[in-house]
Amino acid sequence: MKLIVCQKNIEIGPGKVPFKLATDFIGCNETITKYIDIDIDKDIFPQDNNSFDFIYCRHVLEDIQNPDFTLSEIFRVSKFGGYIETPSPLIEITKNVDGTKFAYKYCGYIHHRYIVWSNIQKNEIYFLPKYSCILDHMLDITEKTQHHLYNLINNYPVYWNNYFLFDSINKPNVIMYKNGVNFNITGGTMIEDYIQLISRAMNESIENTNYFIQTYKREKS
Repeated sequence: MKLIVCQKNIEIGPGKVPFKLATDFIGCNETITKYIDIDIDKDIFPQDNNSFDFIYCRHVLEDIQNPDFTLSEIFRVSKFGGYIETPSPLIEITKNVDGTKFAYKYCGYIHHRYIVWSNIQKNEIYFLPKYSCILDHMLDITEKTQHHLYNLINNYPVYWNNYFLFDSINKPNVIMYKNGVNFNITGGTMIEDYIQLISRAMNESIENTNYFIQTYKREKS
């Protein structure tokens, strides 16, 4: 396998803890001192195609309105590929994980716009709008199931996140489930189909995480 030395790397949305190997940063209202200040929801990145060897984007895409646009820019400026990490669907349907006073009342993180998961083998990333009214009040998750989820993500912290690696040869397909337009997967109501997608997201995210870990271990050995 050919070794690629990445000398120019950019992080999208560094927040408080920037990626140590990043040479450049891009985002808005970041806490670090030097970064390119743009609205990644709508502004074209001020770099040419293939400007960076590697792209690092951790816990950003679930927060913004137009992650499909942002990803198109990420893919455009990436020369060799990148790494994307988001909270897993398991987290987004589990109550009492947000660390706020009323976290026991709602699922996941209250400020997130999307539930995100991926499939490295299929080279696909999925974005499902996070409808808190359904998750918090209509999703039929028993207390026993919530307890099981809470134990799973705490005993196996790797399932807190969803992990995706991409290269520049085969750019990933981005699948957006916007405003219920393409929720119709079973022929049922929008709510029924939404809940089906939630179930699918949970299962596929676990499978993707297992695949990510196994593949990484194999390539490291």
